[in-house]
Amino acid sequence: MLYKSIFLKAKTQIEKKLIQIQDFDKKQAYLEFELKDEILKSEEEIKKAFEKVKCAQCGACCSLAISEFSPCELSLRAKNGDKTAKSFLEVFEPYESPGDVPLSLLPDALKNTAKNNEAFFYHCKKIQKKDGKSFCPIYDKRPDVCKNFPDTPLENLPKACVYNVWKDENEVKAMFIKALNDIRKFYLSEFKKGE
Repeated sequence: MLYKSIFLKAKTQIEKKLIQIQDFDKKQAYLEFELKDEILKSEEEIKKAFEKVKCAQCGACCSLAISEFSPCELSLRAKNGDKTAKSFLEVFEPYESPGDVPLSLLPDALKNTAKNNEAFFYHCKKIQKKDGKSFCPIYDKRPDVCKNFPDTPLENLPKACVYNVWKDENEVKAMFIKALNDIRKFYLSEFKKGE
């Protein structure tokens, strides 16, 4: 419901701007350059806020990686050239059974998702336990998929993750950016059809 209202706000903002611009080429230039630059600046602000947070090395993200794709779907995507799926599968493997998933790490919003098997849960192949806590034995040399996590405030984060504060502070802004970009791409594709 929140995204819908954010999407409508972004749509209204873009439509108002496009109505003000009379020339077709200038409308297209606004979408291709000016709006894209605004989006990139906002993304950069989110990235700068991300860089202020220091990973607590709690191992929560290593113990609970969440994907909308099954292991078979990820494998197929990786075979078809999807670099994200390939790098994900190099690091993570699925839990053997649903009972192995550490549900205590799940954010409350995902509890029903887990119960209804609407998402797939993975863990790092290298994660280890010491004194009852998870840790990464290769933290200083961890792969990019780990270094860059979370890459957006729209990620589902484990409860214990210190990046939840960053997520909470930037999630609405990230939704607005996503909406602006989706609408921008839609208009550009429609303009190309009309040429």
